[in-house]
Formats: sequence, C-alpha cells, structure tokens
Amino acid sequence: MEGLGWKKVGGDPDYPSVFVSNGKTLITLWQVEDPMTAIPFHRCKNIGLHHLAITVESLEKLHALHDRIKEIEGVNIEFAPEYLGNGPTTHMMINEPSGIRLEFIVPGDRIKQ
Repeated sequence: MEGLGWKKVGGDPDYPSVFVSNGKTLITLWQVEDPMTAIPFHRCKNIGLHHLAITVESLEKLHALHDRIKEIEGVNIEFAPEYLGNGPTTHMMINEPSGIRLEFIVPGDRIKQ
C-alpha cells in the first residue's frame, strides 16, 4: 500500500488485520489463515468484492501512480490508464498482491479539456 501513498495506521495481530489510510479513507485488510491454500476470488462464481474504485485528483496523478505501480513487485496491471467508454473519464485497473482488484479513476469533470 505504500506504493499507493497509503500508510499503515494500526491493526490487530491476533485477529489478524492491518489498517491502512491515505489520510481521508481507512481500510481494514484481513489476513487469511493460510495464504497457500486461499481460494482466489472469481467475479462470476463468488459473492464478495468485485473491485474497489478509488478516485484520483487528476490525469497527471493517475499517470504518476501508474509509473509507480509498474515498479512494485507482485502487482499485476490489468490495464494502463485509458478512457472509460468514450471518455473523458479515465481509469486503470490493477490486481494487488493478495488478488484484490483496484480501479483508479479520474472523473471526466476533473479532466481539463
């Protein structure tokens, strides 16, 4: 999460969980009992989180984030910044190391034409 600008702000090792924040939003991440036997999420076969969308302030920040993420081991970039539909809303999608799908999106009204 550090690569995204998020910081660890707490957690409970007995539960086990970790709390991360970007200063505006707090997210709790849970550890599975045994990562080697964890069953990956399949969006068509499981109930659960499909993806988490996070708004980014500008196209410049989205592209800078993309450049940073390319350097993080274990992160799969599903697609680089591109228009959502016909644009101008622009987004990218990644899978972070535990398999959670994250979308980073710049709404069209934040994009200078």
